[in-house]
Amino acid sequence: MEAVVKRELIKSGFDPGGAVYGRIPFKGGLSDAVRLNMTLRTANRVYLCITRGAAVTFDELYDLVRAVRFSDFIPDNAKIVVNASSHKSKLFALSALQKVTKRAVADAMGGRLSETGETYRFTVDVSDDNMTLLLDTSGDALHKRGYRKLMGEAPLSETLAAALLLLTGYKGGVMIDPFCGSGTLPIEAALIATNTAPGLKRRFSFENYPIFPEQITERIREELTSEITDVKPDIAGYDINPSAVSMAEAHLKAAGLEGKVHFQVRPVSQLRSRFKFGHVVTNPPYGVRLGKDEELKKLYSELAAAKKALPGFTFGIISAYPAVERIMGKADKRRKLYNAEIETTFYSYFPEKKI
Repeated sequence: MEAVVKRELIKSGFDPGGAVYGRIPFKGGLSDAVRLNMTLRTANRVYLCITRGAAVTFDELYDLVRAVRFSDFIPDNAKIVVNASSHKSKLFALSALQKVTKRAVADAMGGRLSETGETYRFTVDVSDDNMTLLLDTSGDALHKRGYRKLMGEAPLSETLAAALLLLTGYKGGVMIDPFCGSGTLPIEAALIATNTAPGLKRRFSFENYPIFPEQITERIREELTSEITDVKPDIAGYDINPSAVSMAEAHLKAAGLEGKVHFQVRPVSQLRSRFKFGHVVTNPPYGVRLGKDEELKKLYSELAAAKKALPGFTFGIISAYPAVERIMGKADKRRKLYNAEIETTFYSYFPEKKI
């Protein structure tokens, strides 16, 4: 996923560094943090880097954090929450990392904290004996767009769904998901096609921080709203489960995208299109949480038949089913991805020929 996030940052005009244990560093200001929280489709959180430095002892960790002038950006009554992570470092006891960091923050702010005010969530990460202290500006993880109120079976996260679409090169236009479930992939496609910022309608932690002026947040929301395009992108979501289709329609309404996606009860065996070109991006059953082997063979055979009937379409299929390529043919690209805790492969099939 890091490569996809990095491409998003580059497209937004930043010069990101290499990924470090899932984090991608880049330089920006407070207004950039506001905008990226609202616009990034595949990232999990946006952090502010507060301080960093070498730390192989808890005394060194304490001194690095204690030197920060927290009172410049945190009120005296702030509630401080510290998460911790460690990778290949001498400091690895997470509870001790949390305790020492919080004590250093309190001492830097003059002693005991009342913690009756807004919550400030920090992450102290020690990787390769280097400490980084981060302030979370997002709050809820960015996959929580706010439109998915109901929960279907084996859903994709919104950020993973967006990543799959971007990996196939989807920028708008025709897109079909024949196993749409609760509608995440078609809705994320509609957000991309209409240039709608995915976090436009939700709230973030930074909105409770005085260092982020309210007028900046409102100005950026207004700018992003004005950039939405009123197009009908010919996106369809199909599923054989009527309750899943009803759920998808409810989510589409919650996302404010009514009329941008056509949901319908339809089996994959009927997957066809009047268009010559487009994308089929889907998360079919693969036997871990849904599906039995004989059923899976039938489903993937029907998906293979649809691929043959749509030679001008790009197909993107995320699956943990080991027989995908045996049934559908060798993929043009493969990428290992995790769908929650499940290791999967994302198979990309590009158009066989131009029509």
